Amino acid sequence: MAIKSIHISSKNGDRQKRRSLVEAIAGKAFWSYPKVAPSKVPDGKLIEKVLVYGDDNERQALLDLFPIEKIKKVWERKLIIQEPRLHDFNRQIASSFFHIPNPEAHIQKSYKKYNLYDRFSAKDA
Repeated sequence: MAIKSIHISSKNGDRQKRRSLVEAIAGKAFWSYPKVAPSKVPDGKLIEKVLVYGDDNERQALLDLFPIEKIKKVWERKLIIQEPRLHDFNRQIASSFFHIPNPEAHIQKSYKKYNLYDRFSAKDA
């Protein structure tokens, strides 16, 4: 019985942390929408918006809620493909948040892998 109650309180704590993070980022990331219910924001969208609009503390809060692999996956698939618009941002996140030793190579590799427009558009047109 004790293990079950610990697990439930941990889940409630995560829900509260998630709610607090959504509320903290809402004014910066969801300003054009009516009040956003924290439960309606998908994990991937929350991660994306916190990476782009959040401060260092809010980005660190992501690590309390999600595995680093999930955060990195969202970054690679949603933000790296926005090169060159997010050029400096992606390098900063790669080196300071993910501690990637060669950010430029990693970003180029991910860009080629996930940027469907470049992969499937006619190059010789």
